[in-house]
Amino acid sequence: MQGIGVIAKKKWVPLVITSIIFGSLHIANPEVSKLGYGIMVFYIGTGLFLGIMVLMDDGLELSLGFHAANNLFTALLVTADWTAFQTNSIFKDTSDPIAAGFVDVFMPVFIVFPIVLFILSKKYKWSNWNEKLFGSIEKPENSEPQIQENIGTDI
Repeated sequence: MQGIGVIAKKKWVPLVITSIIFGSLHIANPEVSKLGYGIMVFYIGTGLFLGIMVLMDDGLELSLGFHAANNLFTALLVTADWTAFQTNSIFKDTSDPIAAGFVDVFMPVFIVFPIVLFILSKKYKWSNWNEKLFGSIEKPENSEPQIQENIGTDI
């Protein structure tokens, strides 16, 4: 995000680009071929959700933790023969996969994720959403790497 932000000079550009990249990294998952490209709304929406967390919290910890918890939950609780994670989970879905619908795709992205962001915003006292998500990025004045030379002293 930082490198794209320095080039674009706007915070929303790297947010959108990295969200699309995040979703695109999941396009080879077997779920996409079984459920259809509609599931990409979920993957890109999840990338957007995680990116908003990064920008609002000024760090990766919450989004990395959420992604890890999501993957662990998926791997340990439910699996199917047509999913990317093949684990010995508690439950196994043996039904035929159906095209991604409202509950699978749109409900998490447009209802659950905003509620989670609202809860996190209260817990961590996030403010100034407009600036943090849509503000300008300025190149630091001294962007040249600093090399410190150790000057030998008599020992």
